[in-house]
Amino acid sequence: MPVKVFVLKSLFVQNMVMALGMGVALFLLYLGIKRKKLRQIVLFSIWIVLILWFFNSSMWGFSTVTIGGKGIKLQYGFLSFKNITLPLNTPFSIQTENAGFPKYRKLYVLKIGDRKSMRLSGCEYPRLQQLDKVLKEIPKR
Repeated sequence: MPVKVFVLKSLFVQNMVMALGMGVALFLLYLGIKRKKLRQIVLFSIWIVLILWFFNSSMWGFSTVTIGGKGIKLQYGFLSFKNITLPLNTPFSIQTENAGFPKYRKLYVLKIGDRKSMRLSGCEYPRLQQLDKVLKEIPKR
């Protein structure tokens, strides 16, 4: 089976958000260590732990799906420990969510197994439909 890559949200942008958040925290931690300020060292160490927690929590979904002979690979970004390859027969669905206040918008989420993608707006829905079509064509073993 040829490898097919589907980009739901830009992994480059997702990695840049991760790098920027972690870079700022590490720089401020470095300044705290250099100045020997215990309060800053503790504060920015906690900040780094919170950044790692956020990017590995259920609030942060996968943004790239790679389908190949080895399975369905989900990529979350370089700071995430959740990158995983699932078997080809993993169940999937496209779900609809409402978001926004006071005007609600319809957002779409791809759920593969127990994992959810980043939320996608209506203009990105055709990408989900294309991925849905490819996932349905995979022979179930």
